[in-house]
Amino acid sequence: MFKLRKISESMVIAFSGYLIASSYAFAQEEQSKDVERISVVGSNIKGSTMTSVLPITELNAEDIATTGALTGDELLRSIPQIGAVGFTGTRGGDTGTNAARGDIGSVNLRSIGEGNTLVLLNGRRMVNHPITQTNFGVPVTSVNSNTLPVSGLARVEVLRDGAGALYGADAVAGVVNYVTKTDFEGANLNVRFGAEQGTNRNDFTISGNKGIEFNDGKSFLMISANYDKKKGVMASENDFSSNQDLRSRAPEEFADDTDFDNRSSLEPWADLHFIGLDSSIDDYIIRPVNYLSDSGNQVDATSCGGGALASGAGVLGDVCLEAAGSHDRALRPNRNEERTLVPDIDRLNLYVNFSHQLTEELEFYNESTYYSSKTERQWEQSAILSNGTFDVPADSYWNPFGPVTFADGRVNPNRIAGLDTGIVPEEGLAYNLIIRPTDVGPRQIEVKSTSFRFLNGLRGTYNNWDWDSGLLYSEAKTDDNMSNRISSPLLLAQLSLDTPDAYNPFTGVNPNDPASIIDLSPNPQSSIDPFLTTAQRSATTKLTLVDFKASNPFIFELPGGDAGIAFGFEWRKEELVEDNSDNFDGSTPFVEGNANPVNGSSLQGSSIRLDVSGERKVFSAFGELALPLLADLPGVYNLDMQLAVRYEDFSDIGNITRPKLALSWFPVESFQVRAAASKGFRAPNLIQLNSPGATLTTSVDDFAENSLDENGEVVVNTTTLSDGGPGNGNYNLSTAGNTELKPEKSENISLGFTLQPLDGLTLTYDWWEVETTDTVGVLSDENISRLDLIARANGSSNPDVIRGEVDEDNPLGEIVQINRRYENLNTRTITGYDISANYVLNTTSGRFEAMLNGARTLKFDQAAGGDALTIVNAGASEDVLGSDVGDIVGTSSIPEWQATASLKWKSTDDLWGAGVFVKYVGDVLNTSVSKVVDSNTIFYNMPSQTRVNLSVTRNDFLGYDGLRFTLGVNNLADKEPPLADTAFGYDGSLHSSRGRYFYTSANYSF
Repeated sequence: MFKLRKISESMVIAFSGYLIASSYAFAQEEQSKDVERISVVGSNIKGSTMTSVLPITELNAEDIATTGALTGDELLRSIPQIGAVGFTGTRGGDTGTNAARGDIGSVNLRSIGEGNTLVLLNGRRMVNHPITQTNFGVPVTSVNSNTLPVSGLARVEVLRDGAGALYGADAVAGVVNYVTKTDFEGANLNVRFGAEQGTNRNDFTISGNKGIEFNDGKSFLMISANYDKKKGVMASENDFSSNQDLRSRAPEEFADDTDFDNRSSLEPWADLHFIGLDSSIDDYIIRPVNYLSDSGNQVDATSCGGGALASGAGVLGDVCLEAAGSHDRALRPNRNEERTLVPDIDRLNLYVNFSHQLTEELEFYNESTYYSSKTERQWEQSAILSNGTFDVPADSYWNPFGPVTFADGRVNPNRIAGLDTGIVPEEGLAYNLIIRPTDVGPRQIEVKSTSFRFLNGLRGTYNNWDWDSGLLYSEAKTDDNMSNRISSPLLLAQLSLDTPDAYNPFTGVNPNDPASIIDLSPNPQSSIDPFLTTAQRSATTKLTLVDFKASNPFIFELPGGDAGIAFGFEWRKEELVEDNSDNFDGSTPFVEGNANPVNGSSLQGSSIRLDVSGERKVFSAFGELALPLLADLPGVYNLDMQLAVRYEDFSDIGNITRPKLALSWFPVESFQVRAAASKGFRAPNLIQLNSPGATLTTSVDDFAENSLDENGEVVVNTTTLSDGGPGNGNYNLSTAGNTELKPEKSENISLGFTLQPLDGLTLTYDWWEVETTDTVGVLSDENISRLDLIARANGSSNPDVIRGEVDEDNPLGEIVQINRRYENLNTRTITGYDISANYVLNTTSGRFEAMLNGARTLKFDQAAGGDALTIVNAGASEDVLGSDVGDIVGTSSIPEWQATASLKWKSTDDLWGAGVFVKYVGDVLNTSVSKVVDSNTIFYNMPSQTRVNLSVTRNDFLGYDGLRFTLGVNNLADKEPPLADTAFGYDGSLHSSRGRYFYTSANYSF
């Protein structure tokens, strides 16, 4: 990776500062020049012609329509430089309580990760979505790409290069700038309807724009509105997503691989541990009397019973009680029977743009946006987790090992006859229960999201200077409302009743379909209602921003033309508040009756989610120079340079300065070589800094104890760092934020060319590399245990590993808790190249425009750093760090290739138009599915896929002036997404679940 020398940085800063200070003197000597002044991403100099120095992808309104995109998420996915989308409504099934769900899409340029792409609206920052998502084990944030309507955009600009010096924090991979329609005069109304073939999925959209001038042309007002109503689809409606057991869809070499069976081991069939029995006979399961095992063997009543029961004595109607430690795989539930694949969505977008000319050189303006959405989906009922299991009392009514008589003298009708009272006493035995009570019905999830943005500003000109100053306030809020949830303490109370009103966990589910999650033998609703509850995850983010910037494209002359300058200042405040319901945030923990009262949540199936809040203030200042060095010389048609520097001071992580240098050389008019080098950074987000410690129960290997030699001394070597022994069961793992986190620093370099070999044809190639250091990550509990081993070998211990008392079985003390926090760890180096071709041809049949855009990722290498490097330096293999190190291109949802192509045609009379859009996503290895062949491990390869969208448009339809009619079809070949090892059977971060989709729209302009 290149390194910018300190002297070079100093020269950039000094040179920029000198020019900023002296710019006013130059301005007084210059005369105003008549040019069109527009702002384009990649430069703060309004009217600058030097943005070709940088690699930029732009989609105008026609390009957007050709993609067939219905949402902002789909629009960004049509750009191949956008990587895996971690925040989605489906994400392959990962939409649990702690995920960002609802009407959501994220921005992940270059696959570097959410939070590394700066997203702007008309050149200013957008507020982040309030809910985080996990990427590489840490919570990340993103702007919600669905908050802006596709139909209201004039264009989307993507700067495919580091831009920290131009725009500040988070522009590590580049910048996405949404530009709205601001000069629309007149009115239009658009209605669109589309439906998926073979399912109930459909979309209805109505949108309109109205733009008017008044006050003798001094004032302009534009109002844009968009309403979407989308009907979703259940996972059971599609063959590819109907069953979590994917083995029938797997290629032949993996057809019997249980890695493809994603059904849960937390079954609706009860799992019991009777308290007080000998450990050899204390575990039992409830199962159907007769069923076919996963291996194809018939199981019947002869194997019921066992343990404290006589053989065959455990038959309880349609189910039986069997002494066994676990269920057969055939009894694992297919949760997709009750899962929503794509939720129902109601969405409203409003945009208002107002401007008023106060004087010839001064204008007031306002931009206001509003977004709201409501999504509805359902999810199968949750199971009892290991950190919240129940100890059900012996005298509970339905207990098969219950008392002979209840306390009031009633004879117990449910105690199994013939129990040996020497094993199961007359007073009965309490039991520990794990079950998924599916007769309660699925969980219902309603997510409401809103956001608004108000920007008021003044802009004007003075001589050759353009200036702009604005005050922006934006806020986003999400309420994730969950109903038909189970309260753990209330369920235990209902289980514990000694009357028939008690909840009965021994009814089974569907004896004729053991893998079904739909219960055919439910408890009466009167036994269910007492333990039902609701819960909420609520979060709000706020952004307050004040800025001033000024630019002059004619500050002084150089041999190549007029030099330009820009400078500016910005102050912003970012805020986050997450407030969860009491049964979720630990305010009302489940303790009494909890066999392992560590999880502070009383919401069954959900670990605790603590409330969190944080804020930061940021001041920044920037300067930029556009320097046309040479022109019109032999071998130098043009030689331009861009210099930029930005200083940012954060209230929570300190200050940082980042420079940028870019060069553009045209040897001849039709050929350009361009290069850029810059430094950037990503600030740790407010969750990573301020999240309180959340605890869960799990198990971990004790590497220090397992390394002890015969003298009781710890031994550190490759063997002891890889073998942690039999494990340390049921300890507490706490994960928390870290206020000591440093910014992730990045260095970017790019080199490319553009070529116009003939009229209308443009070819581009850009190679790029991004290196980030101090990447925020989190070590696994196993690796923190390894750090304890390393520390003990050096005469100390790891304070994050907390141990109990030393005893004969635990010479170092049993691990009772591990505390971990987000840390600055690894170094990432990502390289690749982009190619594009654009050809415009005018013929007697009309205008044709063909475009090709491809993105190749060559390397995504992660090298150990921080404590991870300490583990490796001590002798451990890098394999112990998992996917956190090594080159992961071609895995982890990072394909080597993504590409798009389009062909647009417009007739010479402008009455007809047509478009074809093609998207290609390369193959990716699923490392979660593997097998060994001839001593070599091979992984399942998720195949590549190409999809085609087609549309035809007729203007002045049926002879009505201003009426445009469009008919289109997306996924023309009706391709299913390729098989992937996920709950829904496909990779939702890369591929769409939408089948062949027909749509039509009518647009009337007046």
